[in-house]
Amino acid sequence: MNDSAKPSAARQGGCLCGAVRYEISSDPEMTGVCYCTSCRRLSGSGHAFHALLPESALVFTGQVSTYEWTADSGGRVSSSFCPVCGSPLFGKSTAMPGVVTLRVASLDDPAPIKPQMAVYAKRLLPWDHLDPALPAFPEMPPAPAAG
Repeated sequence: MNDSAKPSAARQGGCLCGAVRYEISSDPEMTGVCYCTSCRRLSGSGHAFHALLPESALVFTGQVSTYEWTADSGGRVSSSFCPVCGSPLFGKSTAMPGVVTLRVASLDDPAPIKPQMAVYAKRLLPWDHLDPALPAFPEMPPAPAAG
């Protein structure tokens, strides 16, 4: 991970109404913006910005609700959100066991975390922006080979 995407450990965040709070105890393994249909609908915008973390690094207080569906990739994914205000907080995917996708904008201070890539760039809407400095993949890039 490049240093510009690397946060200090023990960052906090939560939902809009404060009913759900969380702390992350490790640096993201990867960060990126996603232009897939599901992420656009979840965010209510042209894309979503995620940080991938080990599931064990996320500790939350409060109750979350979870919605599960089949994503553009064909895999099963879920999104957990505050049942009071509806703020999306994190998600999971069967394609990445043991990993959570934290919604970066839910952090108390998201500014230091920078995206490292863009995925599903083929779904970029004409009015949205894709940073030309980011590596962009038309869909999800292949997972690195286990070594």
